[in-house]
Amino acid sequence: MNDEENPLKELLRQINRFVDDLEHSLNDRIRLDVDCDNAILCGMGGSAISGDVVADLCVEVSDIPIEVLRYPSLPGWVSKRTFAVVASYSGNTHETLNMYREVTGTGCPVAVICSGGEIERIAKERGDYLVKVPPGIQPRQSVGFMIGYISKMMDLAAGTDVAGMIRDTLPLLREYNELLNEDDGNNPAILISEAIHGKIPVICIDAPASSVAMRWRSQLAENSKISSFSWTMPEFNHNEIVGWTETPREELLPILLMPNVHPECMNGIPESTNATLEKNGVPFYQVTMDGRNRTECFLKALMLGDHVSYRLAKLRGVNPIEVKPIVSLKKEMENNMKTGVKQRVPDL
Repeated sequence: MNDEENPLKELLRQINRFVDDLEHSLNDRIRLDVDCDNAILCGMGGSAISGDVVADLCVEVSDIPIEVLRYPSLPGWVSKRTFAVVASYSGNTHETLNMYREVTGTGCPVAVICSGGEIERIAKERGDYLVKVPPGIQPRQSVGFMIGYISKMMDLAAGTDVAGMIRDTLPLLREYNELLNEDDGNNPAILISEAIHGKIPVICIDAPASSVAMRWRSQLAENSKISSFSWTMPEFNHNEIVGWTETPREELLPILLMPNVHPECMNGIPESTNATLEKNGVPFYQVTMDGRNRTECFLKALMLGDHVSYRLAKLRGVNPIEVKPIVSLKKEMENNMKTGVKQRVPDL
């Protein structure tokens, strides 16, 4: 059996491409001249997660607001002074196609990232700026390419150097990926997957890194076939912590994912959360992401989540590649749109 016939090996191969894909896209030249007041990143699934990651990395350095849109209809504030990045790995995502069609009516500058499909056809027909990513990858594992290209586009629109910040971390990310591939007790992906096995994880992370928690959730769902939830710090301490201390549930396991680099205003907050949970007998798993800066911590946390999802899929004996419910849902959507079926709202 070759790697393509072994879903676990194929997933690991694609996960291990992350840093190479990131470097490839960072080294690819983007020729855009953008003058805008704000930026939107239109996408779903892995394409939208990539936008979330870049938006989070831009928080402290961007001159303009950047927002990720996942709804087929655009908000009213989108205008010709908005820069729109439309990202769909397949190029056929229904919701993203709808967003693209609405974007074209605003007269705003548009850049497109895809591997082909209907979105590529529209981009070529309209003359929109188009970046092609290689086909043949699981869409959720195209994030290396997507993050690199989106960061370069946002740098041109927002006056940032996020691409440069990411590029500086690449050697350290390669070292970290080697650690995550080791089969010994020093591998955090193994330790975390064993702690999660048989539990429902609840990932808690700094609010400016919420995209990392979202990525963990989506990878655990698609690769490991489990449900998980997430909260952000410090909001967790103002409501959610009461539920944990008053009605603890054995099947739930908080994963406190905290970078060692954070704003001074957060000093003492994670430690106080840990102490409160311990005092109330709530089991939790703490993961500290070490790095020289926020970008390094951020990207390591992203990589760790991917490897945890692989290790957990291996523990559970599931096929991490197939996503039958998504395939079935898309067929159902296609049939309903063709026949014009309207969903009946239940009586209350």
